Amino acid sequence: MEIVEDRYGAGSTLITSQLPVDAWHDVIDEPTFADAILDRLVHNAYRLALDGPPMRDPKTSKIETVTPIVDADGGAAATAMKPAKAAKA
Repeated sequence: MEIVEDRYGAGSTLITSQLPVDAWHDVIDEPTFADAILDRLVHNAYRLALDGPPMRDPKTSKIETVTPIVDADGGAAATAMKPAKAAKA
């Protein structure tokens, strides 16, 4: 609650969850805190519901290499991952 209270009105807050917002009251034991948190998070919020196959599906390929992407100052800005080649049957 303290984090949400400190962030409210100060800037953007990104929350990710595998639970739908409707189930958050069940997870947050105290109904008063649940109402306060959800009120602050949902007010002026953009909600993106993503739907698709799980990214950890066992059929997906493994990562073969990780290559750092260097920014203009020479520091690592991100990493690019190359998927492994599909196994031959």
